[in-house]
Amino acid sequence: MTDYSNPLFRKLDRIPAAPNFVRYNFEELQRTLKAYVAFAKGMPTISYVEGLKIIKDLVLGLIDVDQAAKAARRLKESPSKEALVDFVDAFCGYAETRQYVATPSYAEFSTSFPIARELFIPVKPTLVAREAGQLKPIFVFGWKSVPLTLFQRRLLMTILEDAIFSLTDFESSDAEIVFLPEVDGIRTAEVWHRGDYELLSQTELKNQIELFLAARSMAYPLIAEWLVTRANAPAEPQSDYEDSRQIRLDLPPPGTHGK
Repeated sequence: MTDYSNPLFRKLDRIPAAPNFVRYNFEELQRTLKAYVAFAKGMPTISYVEGLKIIKDLVLGLIDVDQAAKAARRLKESPSKEALVDFVDAFCGYAETRQYVATPSYAEFSTSFPIARELFIPVKPTLVAREAGQLKPIFVFGWKSVPLTLFQRRLLMTILEDAIFSLTDFESSDAEIVFLPEVDGIRTAEVWHRGDYELLSQTELKNQIELFLAARSMAYPLIAEWLVTRANAPAEPQSDYEDSRQIRLDLPPPGTHGK
């Protein structure tokens, strides 16, 4: 009998927040399954959580640019620290030009996008600005690149449209999705706005959610099999990528799920 108490299964139980959710979604079931299994097995090498806290305090006016830079450099040593310092420095430069006016009353605003019974994708802006009398949700990403395909970009914007812009306070709002990818060693702002990408149709969205849920269900026995194999046959450690390529995929016939 499979023991589902392993922390890897708890990762599968929790639906990732919208930005990461779309990274594990592809139009093909096999790619989505492989990506989601790799997500469950892997550990992020860099976390930008502490950097996002600093830039949030900056925009809320709780600290200034110099204090933000110092706060990043005072973070404890970790594999993430260098990337965090670069990220905070880059955002400080962008914020000085952009001049956000954040709304403290929405500092903890969050919502969700339902995908099945008792299953929701968390959707939480980094901050909410108030400009020209309107609220504007701002999403800031620390990633060093923007690895999203066109389909994933459309999926992300569709989720945001449904989860946030269907709410009365935001229905007439714009949004900013701020990336700070590294190009030739320099982080430069890449900004998306509401309307920049064509949204998925209701049929496309429904198909993708069904495809993801199918991949999620299929991931449990694959993870269980991998855990048993790893426990019973000790071998030299492999990277998550190498492991994910060796997973046996018992896939249904083409066209059974999604597009």
